[in-house]
Amino acid sequence: MTSEQRTHTPGHRLKRLHERLGGIAYGGDYNPEQWPREVWDEDVRLMKEAGVNLVTLAVFSWSRLETADGVYDFGWLDEIMDLLHANGIGVDLATPDAVPPAWLVARHPDILPVLADGSTFGFGSRQHFDVSHPAYRAKSLAMAEKMGERYAAHPALCMWHVNNEYGPVSYGPHADRAFREWLQAKYGSLEELNRAWSTDVWGQVYSDWAQVNAPAQPRPWSNPSRRLDYHRFTSDSMLAHYKAERDILRRHTPDLPVVTNFMRFYKNNDYWAWAAEEDAAALDIYPDPREAEAHVAAALNFDLMRSLRKGQPWLVMEQATAAVSQWSVNVSKLPGKMRLGSYQAIAQGADSILFFQWRQAKGGTERFHSGMVNHAGPDTRVFREVCELGRELKNLAGITGTRSTGKVALVFDWDCWWALELGNSPRSDLNYAQEVLRLYRPFFDANITVDFVDTTSDLSQYSLVVLPATYLLTDDAAPAPRGLRLRRRPPGGKLPFRHRGPGQHHPAGRLPGCPPHRPGRVERGAAPARRGR
Repeated sequence: MTSEQRTHTPGHRLKRLHERLGGIAYGGDYNPEQWPREVWDEDVRLMKEAGVNLVTLAVFSWSRLETADGVYDFGWLDEIMDLLHANGIGVDLATPDAVPPAWLVARHPDILPVLADGSTFGFGSRQHFDVSHPAYRAKSLAMAEKMGERYAAHPALCMWHVNNEYGPVSYGPHADRAFREWLQAKYGSLEELNRAWSTDVWGQVYSDWAQVNAPAQPRPWSNPSRRLDYHRFTSDSMLAHYKAERDILRRHTPDLPVVTNFMRFYKNNDYWAWAAEEDAAALDIYPDPREAEAHVAAALNFDLMRSLRKGQPWLVMEQATAAVSQWSVNVSKLPGKMRLGSYQAIAQGADSILFFQWRQAKGGTERFHSGMVNHAGPDTRVFREVCELGRELKNLAGITGTRSTGKVALVFDWDCWWALELGNSPRSDLNYAQEVLRLYRPFFDANITVDFVDTTSDLSQYSLVVLPATYLLTDDAAPAPRGLRLRRRPPGGKLPFRHRGPGQHHPAGRLPGCPPHRPGRVERGAAPARRGR
């Protein structure tokens, strides 16, 4: 590895980020396009007062940056980036493709995702795209190229933020086509697909690839292997789009971090696979202020973010200062609660405290979602708390980059999550995330650090491994295996074991079968059981 390659690793990119910022990243989403130009100067003045050193720009700005097909207007973005840099504030610049503009949807109506019941997710929200649509992909990558070219050398640019909360699942014709291509790459032949999906059950045998499509039906009694593969395809296809944008931006700025933002307990994307492709795990976290135990679920998600990249510090990309508009009853956080939640994240490995958003919106869906500056302006309890926290965080610059690890491992695996909740199983009422939380809670109460792992992780460093509803494991006949190593006792005993119980499933969701399967058998000294995908 060359010296240049060594300095272009995720760890080095994050280290340089925090050196540029002077410590912990502090700030949040900023949407200057929502406000008159005269407000911008006031915003920057207040940001300096609050100790803000990083803001996220352009998350929802596609329609302002590309006003018609191929017609770009970066003037306003140039101006605000110049203003921020002149005042010592860095920019986390977003590619805005979470919100395809109205002109693009009008030109390509089938860019809108088709829901499982066959209805169309219409324009007027966000994430209104089918990631497999060729026009969406071409236009979003073109925007990433334009932004990479234009801002690579801008002194305010500190980090890239790709899309926003990836998540739309489509069952339309473009997803059908991409799903078939994904299956052809995975299985190679229809014969292998039919075998893996057990299509002789209920006479579902496919004789031509054109017959294979997305499992877009509202009823749950359908082929579980098909639906499980669609979960995998959905995560993989969105990740492929993220990687395509990341690679464009990386070509222009190899020294800057590139991330996207994750969500708490989010089922559609396998964050183990995603985190491996990012410079840092970044989380949007919105505990319900009404729930007395919300901090426990938050702690679980914080430990998961820390674990996704093997203990590397992670980023709080979004949280609320006060009211959180997504809940059914929109109450504000009590005094001190925002500060407490921020320090909880830092204690569990976060190197940033960012909010959505800087200035509370006057209209739109999130008009009641709090900001660092709320509707009442800066002379409020909330803004005073924001300023106080900003002052405190400046004194904690030395903790950036530090790590912690535990001796307890808890398995959190998206394959298991997807498979467990397909239904038509011995327990179809289990909620995987809640089961993990139930088993995490005793360690939280005992102040015991928990590392999360997946079923491919090396567990030799742990004294205790907890496997909550670890439903999808393979027997030794599974194709394309991936490793699962378990130890019967802490290292020192070194006694591997493999339990081939009735809950172990083939990676396509099939039961192992009998014979030769013998439920409950423990093989001492056997090779590790492995999972395929």
